Amino acid sequence: MTMFPMPMPEMPQEFVDLAASNPEGFAEAMGSGMEAMTAAVSDGASVADAFVAMGDAMGPMMEDMGISPEIFDAAGDAVGAAIGPAMHMAPADASPADMGAMMQDGLDMMLPEGVDCPAPIMDAMGDMGTAMGDAGMSCHDCGAEMMGDPGSDTYMLPTDGQGDPVVEPGQPETCPADACQSPPADGACAATDMMPPEGGYDHAPMGDDYTVPEPFVMATPDIPPVETAAADDGGIGALGDALGNDNPAADSPVATDGLTSGDAMDAAVGSALDGAMEQGGGAPTAPVADDAVDAPVTTDGDAAHDEVDPSAGMG
Repeated sequence: MTMFPMPMPEMPQEFVDLAASNPEGFAEAMGSGMEAMTAAVSDGASVADAFVAMGDAMGPMMEDMGISPEIFDAAGDAVGAAIGPAMHMAPADASPADMGAMMQDGLDMMLPEGVDCPAPIMDAMGDMGTAMGDAGMSCHDCGAEMMGDPGSDTYMLPTDGQGDPVVEPGQPETCPADACQSPPADGACAATDMMPPEGGYDHAPMGDDYTVPEPFVMATPDIPPVETAAADDGGIGALGDALGNDNPAADSPVATDGLTSGDAMDAAVGSALDGAMEQGGGAPTAPVADDAVDAPVTTDGDAAHDEVDPSAGMG
């Protein structure tokens, strides 16, 4: 049994659109990332290093789809901030199927209301959770690496007056009721043992000295020249770095309202074209599957499941 944080961060809009335009390609990239993650664990890598290996494998494939390292990084931060707390509050012995269900419900809760995730992507999210469990990566270790440190921008749970966490691993009842929310009643967790007990938890009260996280604010990212982006290994390993959180950056862009300026993508395309022309090449193109689906249309506003505005600090 587990809970998710409230509010939930939303996926960066550019990531949602580009992934939905080629869901099969995105699922293939995740599959390659999972293979790299599993191989790293088999070779004795830590959970953090396994996530880095996954990001390193996925990064170039994401760029081939037109997903810049900056947007990939933002998506990784958002996923870690949303799903990390759920794995933190889940039982330590959560099964691979339980971990897959949390990955799927977490992604569903991060999308704007009315937006459905393409089936290949949803299946890949479930497979990722299952792969983590099958590789021997514990639920709590994964949750700790996916979240930032207490008090950071990607730590979506309350802290006390000294900045220490107040939500105990595997004990969702220690999370104040206005700082967390249940999985969807008709979601993937409903088919596992992850749903709260009948009648809900007897949640701990919100202490007077508790600090709740600020809402995510995703600023328009600085898009480097195309040759810089291609050579930046930190960008290539963005998802692993974000999920592993070895070096969480204070300025790492993370989604708040799920919407970012189209100017950022215009700048990225312009930069890529300029770089290609200067090098005598043609404009880069991102492959799109023959059966690509239309990108989802999103709406402004809160995430579908952010039903409560618990405090001023959580906006």
